[in-house]
Amino acid sequence: MDNRNKITNYFSKNESDKQPDQQQQNKRKKIERTDTIVDEKQLNFLDSEKTQILSNQKSTLKGGSVDQEIEATQEMDTDSLPKKYNDSNNNNNNPLKKSKNSSTTSTTTTTAPNNDLDDFVLEERQTSTIFLIPSDSDEKYIDVWNSEYVKLPCSKNNVYKSTIETTSRQPSSASLSSSTSGVSTGDVKTVTEVKYLSKWYLINTVLSNPIKDSEALEQTIKSYNKHSRWDFQGLHDFFECELTESETKDFFSNTLPKIIKLALQLPFVCPRPIPLLRKSVDREIVLSQKQIASLMANAFLCTFPRQGPYQKTSNSDSYPTFNFNSLYSGSMISSRAAKLKCILHYFKTITEKIPNGNISFHRQVFDDSDIPDWEKSTAYLRDLTAFAEGTIEDDGIGMLQVDFANKSIGGGALGYGCVQEEIRFLINPELLVSMLFTSILEENETVIITGAQRFSKYKGYGHETFQWDGPYDDKTPKDQLGRRLTTIVAMDAIKIHGNPFQQFSPNHIERELNKSLCGFFDRVSVTIPPPIATGNWGCGVFGGDKHLKSIIQLMSASQAGRDICYYSFGDQEFTNELTNMVALLHQKKANVGSLYKALWEYYNLMSHTKSNLSLFSYLDAHFS
Repeated sequence: MDNRNKITNYFSKNESDKQPDQQQQNKRKKIERTDTIVDEKQLNFLDSEKTQILSNQKSTLKGGSVDQEIEATQEMDTDSLPKKYNDSNNNNNNPLKKSKNSSTTSTTTTTAPNNDLDDFVLEERQTSTIFLIPSDSDEKYIDVWNSEYVKLPCSKNNVYKSTIETTSRQPSSASLSSSTSGVSTGDVKTVTEVKYLSKWYLINTVLSNPIKDSEALEQTIKSYNKHSRWDFQGLHDFFECELTESETKDFFSNTLPKIIKLALQLPFVCPRPIPLLRKSVDREIVLSQKQIASLMANAFLCTFPRQGPYQKTSNSDSYPTFNFNSLYSGSMISSRAAKLKCILHYFKTITEKIPNGNISFHRQVFDDSDIPDWEKSTAYLRDLTAFAEGTIEDDGIGMLQVDFANKSIGGGALGYGCVQEEIRFLINPELLVSMLFTSILEENETVIITGAQRFSKYKGYGHETFQWDGPYDDKTPKDQLGRRLTTIVAMDAIKIHGNPFQQFSPNHIERELNKSLCGFFDRVSVTIPPPIATGNWGCGVFGGDKHLKSIIQLMSASQAGRDICYYSFGDQEFTNELTNMVALLHQKKANVGSLYKALWEYYNLMSHTKSNLSLFSYLDAHFS
């Protein structure tokens, strides 16, 4: 049975259905993964770290360098490492190795019975919605490190390689026969030893030291990303040129220490493994805003390892970069400064008071059975109201709000991009966390995010004029799951290369119809779904024709049973044209199928005649 058919209508759940039963809670508590690569000292590290955080005490170094302390306390047993890490075959101290004189295996890890782990996997497979919010504050961290889950920086498998050379002088035969010399002579022997050390311990150690300016922040981040060639010039310029001296001082003395504390709480606020939203898998995950805040804090401090499989193939999932290092590099142009102001305002707000809501991330996947025969569709055309003024985020409250997405979700939000998607991800920064676990979208996939809070106002658009315009007080009510009633669908349009007329071909039109239907279709609501707030999807830098894209969205919204509010971004002439066209189509009782045939005929006519007839002019003549 298709998992998508098992999606529960959470809006209609009663109070007793919101939490899993006690038996399932107990199963989750008992589950521990055994695929770790650490010794007993590291297994005890997280428990000791929790005590330190709760007592709000900073660890201090008694003497010697950071690396020396790590080497003294966090040595790893290299024989228990996976093959890609293991450089030594002669380690006899492997606690996971079976003794020659014993028929049993000695292990330093506490393991759960296999049936509990099987129950955990089975529970995931039985529903497409996975709740990752811990049932209580004592829920034990489950360490998973593979290509199906997010690789968290706090994992015991997150290690770095350390090479240590020691020298010793071996006495020669001549020095042994000499009894009069007070100086030992002999051969010098150098021994090279490779150790794999806990990167999370290193992160905790270096972040325990005060960070007073952007240069110190750069050095701290680079100390646990030693092989990176990251450029922090933009970050230095930001604090020097964009903020006042008092604002900079407040950030480094008040906000940044709270960001660090929030980041280091990661294993306690996110104890359950976070599944990756992989291609071809229809799945929804639910995180709390506190969990997202901890993940965002780690991204700000650039602690995340690379996600997905180590060995890339043509069929591998590919994930965006979630660390914020790309936002810190290059020249600090005004739009990038505005992005950082959005981010810093988010952290200032949530570190003063952590929000208590939840956010769901649903990768919706269509298969062939979900796609209609567009030519034969008898769905009547729904209402479309066009506006020259207003925006999707300001005026689409309570509607399904369209994110004109890149197939790599978030687009250039953490880089130089500064159009509709990037701006939305900066004023609602919790959207950025989707970049951590969402692989590049396929043709039949969209991402639906419910509950993201808006933190900032803005003005302008693009590199030239985008600016942070102060705090935004988001008073959107919440649903029964604790999610704000703000639903955003990320759906990527075709990027047109070469001849722009190719977008009118049946293949291109069907691709856009199927993609937008995948975003607009509501599998959850049992009542009439809310309208769609959209606009010039796939136009602008993607080269789409707004007349065509508006008709395509009208067709797919009608097939999904939704009305549309269309925001044309100040284009009054197009607003009038679209309003008149929709009125004509309703008057002539056109439906989705007849409109699809008309688009096909328009393409054939234009291909043979090379006429300059516009789409709306043709439709006007065709249906009159």
